[in-house]
Amino acid sequence: MKDTTKEYSSAFPNVPYMNWPSGQTVSMAGFGTYRVKLGDMGHAFSLMKAITSGINLIDTSTNYALGASESLIGNVLKTVESQVKRSDLVIITKIGYLQGPLLNEARQREVFGNPIPDLVKVDDDVYHCMHPDFLKEQLRLSLERMSIDYVDGLLLHNPEYFFKDPRLSNEVSLQDKRDLFYARIKMAFECMEDMVNKGLIKYYGISSNSFPFATDHPEFCSAERCLEIAKSIKKDHHFSVIQFPFNLVEPEAATELNQDDEGLTLIEFAEENNLVALVNRPLNGIRHGQIIRLSDTNDVKLPNIEEIKSEIERISHASFSFTENINLLGVEDEEIQKTLISYITSINALQVTWNTFKSIDDWGKERDAILGKMAYALTGINQLGNEKVLDWVLQVASLTSKIMNMIGTYYATIANADYRRNEYVRSVVNKAFSGGFTGQPLSQTAINAARSVAGISSVLIGARTPEYVDDVLEAMKHKVPYYDRADWLGMKLH
Repeated sequence: MKDTTKEYSSAFPNVPYMNWPSGQTVSMAGFGTYRVKLGDMGHAFSLMKAITSGINLIDTSTNYALGASESLIGNVLKTVESQVKRSDLVIITKIGYLQGPLLNEARQREVFGNPIPDLVKVDDDVYHCMHPDFLKEQLRLSLERMSIDYVDGLLLHNPEYFFKDPRLSNEVSLQDKRDLFYARIKMAFECMEDMVNKGLIKYYGISSNSFPFATDHPEFCSAERCLEIAKSIKKDHHFSVIQFPFNLVEPEAATELNQDDEGLTLIEFAEENNLVALVNRPLNGIRHGQIIRLSDTNDVKLPNIEEIKSEIERISHASFSFTENINLLGVEDEEIQKTLISYITSINALQVTWNTFKSIDDWGKERDAILGKMAYALTGINQLGNEKVLDWVLQVASLTSKIMNMIGTYYATIANADYRRNEYVRSVVNKAFSGGFTGQPLSQTAINAARSVAGISSVLIGARTPEYVDDVLEAMKHKVPYYDRADWLGMKLH
């Protein structure tokens, strides 16, 4: 299998690359296809943009969009084949889940007495399997959908679903469950070594959400034990890739000592053993069962603070000039003079007070008071019939309304739950990684933080629009400092 990844990478000096154990040169950002599917032109354009802009790692799975993600990849590869060669790319797919039509087929096989071996019935909508027969058949279909002869990497997709098998009695010890689990891992690895020999894959590995878990967690999957299994099968084995969640909300891959007799973190273990470490979910942290989106791309943003200050200053200058010359304008009624001066004084005070109110309700009270004075002043001026003063007050009233709206938007924004969450995350990031990600949008901060640990090979991002691809490419331009376990221990959200 020809490899032209080094030549490909030379055309994109702004994209960082890593040299993998396979000898391939691979972008430190990968295109994840979890919610990408055939038939959506936006998804197709995004993948085209990515692989023609320097991102040469594509991560997919047989169950993403029930196979439609792989079909999209196949179509895109045909479309760009004059620009990007198959050998320029690193394509990884995963096998394990049975959903939709595949699950229905499994049920039919049971009815006809030909069940899929070692099937784990997680629930009514999801089954799981890593038996060799299943792996072989699914890889065949995967290659057909992508119209390619081989994938670079094949991963077992969340094999820890084994531990959810309802047939595993509570009376069976955790150790016995684990022994059976790793026996199935070994059988799968033997099958994948055979796939390497046949030229269907270059290397293999595991994608597991439970790689970063504590060792006593009942669904913990040990990267160390998986590596030992591979070594027991073949000295020059091809087990070389692990994939796992790692983000600002879930830092355990960089903090939990769960490898090498609890002496190393998962990422440290990967680096020490020359394993490719792929990060998934860099922008979607899960905390207390809730997804926390680590991006401000589509969230409400603060209005331009400098513009607010400028508008307040503008109206204040005009107001000051007016109050200095109020007697010259022919406003002799003392009550109207007092009302105008009170209104103008309130506006001037905003230069100092506009962002000091404790809540949107407190600001609302001040806003209503200012607008009340403005209305009273306009009523009095109308009664005087002084067109010159009325014209001036109407101009100031228009500016006042604009400022009221801008300040109102400011307080509505800081009261917004998404905004408060993002600001809180940023505050913790700034404490843990002082100055490391200053000035970067939260999405770029999250991406770059995920690649800030020595040992990370690439960060997989689900970029479903060209704009997301642009954001990833912009993030990749930043030089990222390295942070160690101690730094990441400070990344704790409350």
